[in-house]
Amino acid sequence: MGRLPRFVVMAAFGLALVGCAKKPFDGPTVDAFNGKLTHDGKPVSFAPGESVTLQVIHQTSGQSFGVPIKPDGTFQIGWMPIGKYSALLKREPRGGARGGPNIYNVSEGFAIQDGQTEYAIDLGKGWKP
Repeated sequence: MGRLPRFVVMAAFGLALVGCAKKPFDGPTVDAFNGKLTHDGKPVSFAPGESVTLQVIHQTSGQSFGVPIKPDGTFQIGWMPIGKYSALLKREPRGGARGGPNIYNVSEGFAIQDGQTEYAIDLGKGWKP
C-alpha cells in the first residue's frame, strides 16, 4: 500500500476513534485537547471552507487521531492519550479544486502531558501558508 492511501486509511480510523464515546486506548489520558496552531509564535489561520486536519500519531502505541482544525487555526476535542506525538497537517483543496491534499510534516512534534489541556503547536521552520 502506498503512503498516501495508508495515510487516508489512518486518518479515517483516527477520526472514528476520536468520535467514539469509549476510550479505545489502554493507558493514561487527558480529558480534553484544545489549542491553536502557530508559526514562529504567531497564530496560523486558514481560508474559510478549507478542510484542515492535524493527524497526530502517538509515538508509543502507534495509534493515530485526526484533529479537525478551525479556520482560525484552533482545535478542541475530547480526551487524548498522554505521551509524545508526531504530526502531519493535511489540507484538502477547496470545493472542486484539482489535485490531492497538501500534506505537511510538523517536524518538531509535541507532547501531551498529564493535567494539561491547552496547547500551542508550532508548525516549524518549513511551514509556508
